[in-house]
Amino acid sequence: MEDEALELAKKLISRPSVTPDDQGCQEVLASVLRDAGFKCETLCDGGPVTNLLALHGKGRPFLLFLGHTDVVPPGDLRAWPHPPFEPCVFEREGRLVLSGRGSADMKSSDAAMALALADFVKAHPAHKGTLGLLVTSNEEGDSRGGTPWAASVLKERGLIPDCCLVGEPSSLKETGDQVKCGRRGSLSAHITVRGVQGHVAYPERCDNAAHKAAALMHAMAQCKWDQGCENFPPTSFQITSVSCDSGAENLAPGRCEFSCNWRFCPASSPESLKKTVFDLAGSNGCTVEASWHLNGLPFQTSPGFFLGAVCESVREVTGLTPRLSTSGGTSDGRFIAPLGAEVAEFGPSGATIHKAGECVDAAAPQTLRRVYLRIAGKICL
Repeated sequence: MEDEALELAKKLISRPSVTPDDQGCQEVLASVLRDAGFKCETLCDGGPVTNLLALHGKGRPFLLFLGHTDVVPPGDLRAWPHPPFEPCVFEREGRLVLSGRGSADMKSSDAAMALALADFVKAHPAHKGTLGLLVTSNEEGDSRGGTPWAASVLKERGLIPDCCLVGEPSSLKETGDQVKCGRRGSLSAHITVRGVQGHVAYPERCDNAAHKAAALMHAMAQCKWDQGCENFPPTSFQITSVSCDSGAENLAPGRCEFSCNWRFCPASSPESLKKTVFDLAGSNGCTVEASWHLNGLPFQTSPGFFLGAVCESVREVTGLTPRLSTSGGTSDGRFIAPLGAEVAEFGPSGATIHKAGECVDAAAPQTLRRVYLRIAGKICL
């Protein structure tokens, strides 16, 4: 199992690149690509975030591979069977796994993408079109200075990808059983409900903001925002935090605040969701203020040459026919799709991402390398 892809994944995992600190991971990837003839450049807006852009060839088609080197914090170290930044291969339930923070999300894919691109260019230095790798150190954070900023640089330079393969952990149980062909949008809100503060013993003198907010939150939780649409489930809604201004058990609050999030399908829009919130507030007698943050719009790649090339490559290497899905959270693909690129995501199982004891099948880095190599061949030969 000590293959080149596994070893490179372990080298990346050993660097504690908690977002937005790259800890030299991008230079490790760049060294692999430079040796194959890629032009490598660090893109930075002057802040702490770095983005590696590696390019080879020119013209179209332009196939961009997309990844990130940053990871979420490991949390309670006592919950890890092995230290999170000391990669370890061990047997679990009859299979060898690679453990460590970022093993699944997404340093195995980073290693595989760099090696596959290097393999392809060494074998086909005069390939048609352009091959690229864009890797950021701020995918797990707020993305400032990361992929959205790098995408704006690509746009300014006229480097618009025709298709983009994101190495996020898309698979369910085993590498190859699922490909993401799109993602839902994400909208967050912080909502303030106003009332009148007062002593709890004199309810006639107060207007409890918590009671009003509770009614509104219940209405929002019960709301059917839409019916979903082809390849997308209905829009979902979750309340993420609640707080009041009272601070005393005998004081009815005059203000109650809550945060919430929608994962929305193309049947809804940020504008329609906002309108429904204010409509529900009005019907429940609430005076509200709201601030909004659009994390990303929904996108979908329709079946065609690119998605076919991805799925065919997966089948040829793994023997599995991947199901197509738009489930899960957001990915940085949402910043590339608006450029006009077709976007698909393929990576290892995401069953343990962001968990203590994160791990991936030890064969995954090499399997991904082989799949990515075939995808490059189908697009650029």
